[in-house]
Amino acid sequence: MKILIRLLCILAGAFALSFLVAKVVLVPIGQWYEMNRAQSESDLSQAFVIALAVQALCVIAGGWLGDRAFRKWRHKQLSRQQRP
Repeated sequence: MKILIRLLCILAGAFALSFLVAKVVLVPIGQWYEMNRAQSESDLSQAFVIALAVQALCVIAGGWLGDRAFRKWRHKQLSRQQRP
């Protein structure tokens, strides 16, 4: 059961950070770049690849943060059980 909860925390962290960065940062920057700076389809495809790389890094970082949150929660839970 502990492994399932840990996996869910990792997935939740990964999806949450990835979604947040995509909606708050990548989409507005992408729209601005497309309207103001992009000169060709090549520019847009390069921007898309960069956005995918940032998204992948956010998934990894979010998973790490989810795992860290699980470990802190588990540590607090264990310390409560050890108190008399």
